[in-house]
Amino acid sequence: MSLSFAVIGPKLLVDDICEVLKEFPQIEPTKLIYDSEKNARDLLTGSMEVFDVYFFSGDVPFLTTQDLIPSHACSLFIPFDGAELYKVILQIYRHYHFFPIISFDGVPAKNLREFFGEIEISNVKWYSKNMDGFQNSEELYEHHMNLWQEGKVQVVATSIHSVYQRLKENQLPVFFIKSTRQLIRDTINQALWLARDQKKQLAQITVLQFKIEPNEEGKYERDKSVPDRFQKKITDFSKRLFASTTSGDPSEYTLYTTRGIVEKVTKDFTNFPILKNGNGEVGTINLGIGMGDTVERALYNANRAVEFAVRNPGNSAYLIDDQMKVLGPLGTRNTLDYSLIDEQRGDFVSTSVRKMFSWLQIIQKNEVTTREISVGMNTGERNAARMIQKLKEKGIAEAIGSESMSQRGRPRPIYRIDLQRLSEEIKGRNKP
Repeated sequence: MSLSFAVIGPKLLVDDICEVLKEFPQIEPTKLIYDSEKNARDLLTGSMEVFDVYFFSGDVPFLTTQDLIPSHACSLFIPFDGAELYKVILQIYRHYHFFPIISFDGVPAKNLREFFGEIEISNVKWYSKNMDGFQNSEELYEHHMNLWQEGKVQVVATSIHSVYQRLKENQLPVFFIKSTRQLIRDTINQALWLARDQKKQLAQITVLQFKIEPNEEGKYERDKSVPDRFQKKITDFSKRLFASTTSGDPSEYTLYTTRGIVEKVTKDFTNFPILKNGNGEVGTINLGIGMGDTVERALYNANRAVEFAVRNPGNSAYLIDDQMKVLGPLGTRNTLDYSLIDEQRGDFVSTSVRKMFSWLQIIQKNEVTTREISVGMNTGERNAARMIQKLKEKGIAEAIGSESMSQRGRPRPIYRIDLQRLSEEIKGRNKP
């Protein structure tokens, strides 16, 4: 299987990476070279080609461009593993035949302490610049330059190529911290594994199950054009998905395609204009998306998912993936994410608890009534009360008062949910 790699970084590092890539005939590399890390975004924006893997020479350009990486692609950078530290310090010692005072960046201070401790040289003086998050290369250059001008350091060791170039142009004694070939090779192997796994996921069988329901009983019999209008929308949608379509009933349609195509068409399951009724359209159109390693499993999950969609008021879409994880309603701010695995084992309470935890995280509240749970989770209030009772028995929920009522009726109790303990309960159920 051939894979396309975009190798992003300064020329020196890109050339090093591409030299190692010659060992991997299945990889087709394209060099994307920048003069400064701040130009990485423009470089990716200007590239018209889409790659399987975006391979960065360092973490700074990687962190600042992640929103530009296509959803189907993998992206990673060569991490710090310590070998490059040994390499640059050996270079410095061979040059000077002693250890000068060094200003480092890109190397955690704990690694420097460990290194000099291991070689049993405790009197070496050094400075370390914290590189957590994005580091402005201009500020980093000024940092090293000021230390040198003040006479505090004798040598600079930097991991940022643009800083290395500027310091070198200004005649400062500077060494470039760059990855070893073995680390590059190991990272390429990791990229291969990620890319193959990604391609396998994108090719996964995906079934879309549509179910159309009239607004009132018998509506289709009085207006024969209603199912026809929905059928045209679904047919047009199936063409975008390159999907085969079957229908044994004018109110039900099944589409067969792949996960990668669905992700692309729906913008990673966030955009479903097909579910919006047009002018003159009546009834609801619900969608269940199922994934699986076989057609049978994907179809089963799609049928389960459409049951969730039908229970949700109005047009909606739900997804059940190959790990029996539910996502839905899709394309809304209230999308929940929970597993059905325990329900398969007959542990319905666990599934409900997972759904509740996901819902509480979305609404960012931990004090709720059974009515709020009922509406938010689209379940009966009796079932909500049963879940609260289970949580009370485990010490996860407690009644803290009652809601104030502006109308007649008994005020409902307000319960405080211990989200930390709820999370631990869910993790505990995950254990075999």
